[in-house]
Amino acid sequence: MTDWYIEQVFAARTWKLRKEVFSAKGQLSEVMLDGDFEAAHFAAYSGDEVVGILTLLCSEGDYEILYFAVHPDFRKQGAGSALLRYALQFVKTVEGRSLFVRATSEQHHFWIRNGFVMMKESGKPDRLPSSSHCLQRDVENNANHVRYAWRSI
Repeated sequence: MTDWYIEQVFAARTWKLRKEVFSAKGQLSEVMLDGDFEAAHFAAYSGDEVVGILTLLCSEGDYEILYFAVHPDFRKQGAGSALLRYALQFVKTVEGRSLFVRATSEQHHFWIRNGFVMMKESGKPDRLPSSSHCLQRDVENNANHVRYAWRSI
C-alpha cells in the first residue's frame, strides 16, 4: 500500500481532476461549486500530480462531501481511503459533528467499509437524487472514538 501525500489545497487545485472524472467532455463550469471558495479541499499526490481530490462543505457543524474522485489509474491503491481519513481528521479537528456523502448503491461498499452508515429518510438532504443514497459518519469529539449506527432509507 502506498503512503499518499495529502494536503489541504485551494479549490482551483481540484478542478482539473473533477473535470476529468465528472465531466470529461463538458465545461469546467459544470464541476465548479457556488461555495467552492468557502469549502475545504484536499488533494492526494503521486509525485507532483494530483491523483485524488475531496471537497467538503460545512453547514452548522455538519460536513458534506460534495466531490470525491481518484484518477482511474490510481484507484484501488488506497488513495481514496487515505483522503477520507485525512478529511475525517480535519472534521474532528474543527469539532464537526458529522460527515455526509451521497452515493449510488454501487459505491456503498467503499463507504460502509470506511465507517459510514445509511441515513433514515428524515435525515436525507432534499437535493438527493432518487438513484442515490445518503450515508453519514458521526464524529464524537469529546471521546477517543468514532460512533457508528446503521440507519436505512
